Amino acid sequence: MGHPPLEFSDCYKDSPDFRETLKCYELELDRTSKFLKELIKDGNSVITAIKGYSLAVQKFSQTLSAFQFDFIGDSLTDDEINIAESFQEFAGLLQEVERDRMMLVQNASNLLIRPLEKFRKEQIGATKEKKKKFEKESEKYYSLLDKHLNLSAKKKESQLQEADDLLDRERVNFYESSVEYVYQIHQVQDRKKFDVVEPVLAFLHSILTLNNLTVEMTQDFMPYKQELQLSLQNLFCLQVSTDLFVSFFCCCCFGHTRGFGCIVGQIFLQISQGWENADHGVL
Repeated sequence: MGHPPLEFSDCYKDSPDFRETLKCYELELDRTSKFLKELIKDGNSVITAIKGYSLAVQKFSQTLSAFQFDFIGDSLTDDEINIAESFQEFAGLLQEVERDRMMLVQNASNLLIRPLEKFRKEQIGATKEKKKKFEKESEKYYSLLDKHLNLSAKKKESQLQEADDLLDRERVNFYESSVEYVYQIHQVQDRKKFDVVEPVLAFLHSILTLNNLTVEMTQDFMPYKQELQLSLQNLFCLQVSTDLFVSFFCCCCFGHTRGFGCIVGQIFLQISQGWENADHGVL
């Protein structure tokens, strides 16, 4: 949104239009200050949420790594070894991702929060101080000017000269405060274009960089995932075969051959469901 130009030469005219233009910039300054306050608050919430998520994932990975599978027998097949080691592999991958995420959290305050707080405190704060000084000098000058206009012509020449000198000094002080205020408004308008945008850009870049690293880790993980899925499918088929053999043996021993067909149907249903889940990476 555009504003009327704020010229230094207008400081010496101090026209009603100049004052109205100042109000436009003051409203913009208040809006920017409120925006930064909200942005800092939301930024801290995002950082806290990322940290909380990361800590929860790290706890999850620790729980995974602490569990050990028990198997029947003294020796394990390659498929059983893959499954036995799977939780440690999962935990290692998660911990590697979360190490990078925690680095992002640790740097987030320096990247985003502190630069925004610094701009709000130093630039916007300085502008508000210049405004106070300008308003104070403006009140002093116009109050003195009003008194000066009402001076009696009957006063001594020395008194009139002293009043003129005092008015000149106050006029100079007023003009100086006006110029300083306008200069500071220009400063904050110019600096916010990069002092506000740059920290947000740096923060987003760090998040996207982490996402890219996660994608790379996922691609590196894919061969192991496919190998583990194959091991799960092999063990699942072995389990189904065992169930089929045990069911057949029990039916033969106890004479329940009629129920064998139902059992076989249930087992093949399990097989079809198992292959369907395997297509989606789940057994």
